[in-house]
Formats: sequence, C-alpha cells, structure tokens
Amino acid sequence: MIDPISLFFLSLHTFAAVVGCSLNSLVLYLAIFRTPKAIAAYTTILLNFAITDFLACFTDFFIQMRHIPAGFTMAYMSRGFCTYVGPHFCYLIYSINLSFVAHGLWSLLLGFSYRYYILFYPAPTRRTLIILILVIYIPSCIQLFTFLWADDDADEIKRILIERFPDYQLENETVCGTIDIMEFSAMFTILHMTCPITPVYITIWILRKKIIGKLVANSTDMSAKTKEMHKQLLKALTWQALIPGFYLMSIVSYVVGQFFFNHPVFEYTTLTGFLFMPVLSPLSCLIFIQIYRKRVLSWWYKLIGKPIPDEWQTVLNTTTKVAPSNAQVSSAAHSTDAKKI
Repeated sequence: MIDPISLFFLSLHTFAAVVGCSLNSLVLYLAIFRTPKAIAAYTTILLNFAITDFLACFTDFFIQMRHIPAGFTMAYMSRGFCTYVGPHFCYLIYSINLSFVAHGLWSLLLGFSYRYYILFYPAPTRRTLIILILVIYIPSCIQLFTFLWADDDADEIKRILIERFPDYQLENETVCGTIDIMEFSAMFTILHMTCPITPVYITIWILRKKIIGKLVANSTDMSAKTKEMHKQLLKALTWQALIPGFYLMSIVSYVVGQFFFNHPVFEYTTLTGFLFMPVLSPLSCLIFIQIYRKRVLSWWYKLIGKPIPDEWQTVLNTTTKVAPSNAQVSSAAHSTDAKKI
C-alpha cells in the first residue's frame, strides 16, 4: 500500500507531466505550423524550449522517481512505467531526464541572453542559434553519458538502503543508483546539476534588469502600442526569471537530504522541483506571445461558439507581419513608432 506522502507526490508528478507534455506539444505545433516568417530566428529558441521541456516531462512520467541519499550512496526508487522493464532501464530514463533538465536551465539563460543581445545588434540567424544550442548542450550531453557509468548493482543498492533505513518499505520496490557518488561518473552529474544554478540565476536577473532598463530608457518617445508591447515583455521576463526558483528548490531539497537528514518529502521534492520548470516554461509562450495567445483563444472561442473578434483576423491570417513575439518586442526598443516593427 502506498503511503499518503508517496501518493500525493506520485499524483502530482503524473498530473504535472501530462500537463507539461500537452503544453509543450501545443507550443511545438504553433512554432512549426503557426509562426510567421518574420520571427523565424526566435522560433529556433522556442523549438529548443518545447522539445527539451516535452522530453523532460515525458521521461519524468515514466520514472516517477524518489531520490534517496544514503551517505556516499545515492539511490533512486521508481514507481513509473519503467518498473515493468527493470531498475537499469529506470536508471537510463532517469539519466536522460536529468540531461534535459540541465539543458533547460542553460536554454533559459540563452533565451535571456538573446533578448539582451538584440537590443543592440541585429537578430542572429537561425543557423547561428542552432550552433549555440548545440554548444550549450555539450555539458548536458557529457553528463548523460558519464552518468550511465554510475549505474551500480540494484540488489546491492537496495541492501544498503534497507540497512540504512530499516523503516522504509523497499522489499517490492524498483531501486537503482550509485554505490559511491565520489566516483567521477556520479560526481560530474552532481556538480553539473547543482553548481550552475546560482551563477545562472544571478545572471538571468542581471540580464532582466538590464533589459528593463534599456526598454525604459527608450520608452519616452514610443507610441501607446509599443509601450503596451513592452509592458507584455516585462511580464514575460518576470515570469521566466521566477521559473529557475523551482530548480533552486530541488537543489536545496537535495542538500538537506544529503548533508542533514532524510525525509520522504525532501526525497520527492528533489525531482518534483525539476518538473515544474518544463511545465511552467511553455505558459510564457502561450500567454505573452500575442500571435500564440490569440491563436489558442480563437480555438477556444470556436469550441464554445463565441465569435472571434474582427481585429484578431489580421493577426491570425497573416504569414509575414504579425504582432511581435517577445523577441520582436525587445527589438522595438530601437523604434519610436510601432508601425516600424
């Protein structure tokens, strides 16, 4: 029988993973089939977000992992569908999941860097952005393959856990993990998942402040329409700057369990916090990119039989000039007339 704490977190993981996969699938569809050519470059970043976040949610759904530190031993107890294959398969999916979570953090930094860059320079080409995305994925890719070497004997991991936590019900559970986290294969992953969050988070907030400062400095002569676009961008920047806070919550939870004391809440929260990032990230696209927001609302209006506002038709039917995305709004800082955007 599953205890109440486990039932709560497993239900939360299932719900969040399904919602995350659905939202990211929607962003993926909009980015591929419903994005005008005018923002093709920025679409590359959106596609990277959508694919990365979808796979992070998809893999989380299949592992439903509980992270249990036991001294120098790191154990993972899974209750997802991967248990039907075995502990080593769960470990493989978990390794893939962590690589996408880590890449999602670096991608968020790339997104803020892009918005700041285009305030001063022309937007980079799609090819340049693809190269940048591949470059920032290198650490996550290295993490993926090195971490696979840290997959130790599942029976021995379970024996260590039963000895360390005799009150845990582990007899019929699927458990995998690493016996000694001091080995490079495990330590590289731990360091890559924990250390970058602080400098990345600080950099994101610095970039946010600089972007806002630049927009405010250029807002005096802007039209009302351009100012409204800037207002939407500021909301989007605030939303996206708060997302890594859930990543930080996971790291704090891990540190508590690793160095202070164990509790099922902390053991589940370590991976639950990671899950919130790919679930919340697509909402920034669906809410703050006007063409996407109106496209989704138009579908909803059709479903409930509500007429679509006439002023939306130009935005929905255009293929070259549309209401700007977050990226275009940033570029608007160079303009004093919304008609030039």
